Amino acid sequence: MNTSLFFTLLFINIFSFILFKIDKKNSILGKRRISEFALCFVTLIGGTVGSLMSMQIYRHKTKKTSFIFKILIIVALQCSALFILADRI
Repeated sequence: MNTSLFFTLLFINIFSFILFKIDKKNSILGKRRISEFALCFVTLIGGTVGSLMSMQIYRHKTKKTSFIFKILIIVALQCSALFILADRI
């Protein structure tokens, strides 16, 4: 794997993890929340591992079925894209 790609994905996943943590904290404190669109977008662009880890560690959005469905769709799209790209190499 290209080192710049590795560090880009690492950064995105750390960012995603922190974003979910901030949203959970804001939820508890009654402060302004991060939109589901933003959370899904950062997951879509490569922050899947960070998002899933943060969801499990902080138990954030794990009971919201509509959000879980959106995340599963994103994971399915990413797996499909990887399968298609791996087949071309």
